[in-house]
Amino acid sequence: MLVAVLDADEPVLARGTGNEARRLSRHVSNGAGAYFIVTPSRLLWSPPRRTHRSVSLDFDTVTSWSEGTQYHRYALVLRHTAVERIDWAPAHKLLWFEWGDTEVTKRQTQTILHFSRPDTEVASGVRDQLLRRAIVPGEPLEFDEPSREERNPGALFRARRRWRDRFRS
Repeated sequence: MLVAVLDADEPVLARGTGNEARRLSRHVSNGAGAYFIVTPSRLLWSPPRRTHRSVSLDFDTVTSWSEGTQYHRYALVLRHTAVERIDWAPAHKLLWFEWGDTEVTKRQTQTILHFSRPDTEVASGVRDQLLRRAIVPGEPLEFDEPSREERNPGALFRARRRWRDRFRS
């Protein structure tokens, strides 16, 4: 559906999937996510199964950007002039309870994108277009990378124990 939004003479440089994060956290998420298209002038994406919420970001409006990796996952933060987009919001709120679905128009000045690797077609295409416009990257993003034992304590011990117990009689 994003291809229908493109101009007739607008070439597609890259296409693929990734995630758009709501906020920059200490973990870089990964998953099915949104579908992205990179053209020489803009980046387009839409959430899965929500093509009416598609977003278009002109590369000329980007003022700065940063990148970083956590394990093999890659994060790209773009700061730009305000972009209006349609997004989900709760239909009702009472104290801290929220329920229902509705859509609101939001203005955002920062876009956080996550990709499975830094060398994906879309991530490379976005970086190329930003560098072509002489927008130099800012400070690299720092993410903590705890070891496997710190992330999942006891899992390695249980796996070894189960493997060893298979061969005991």
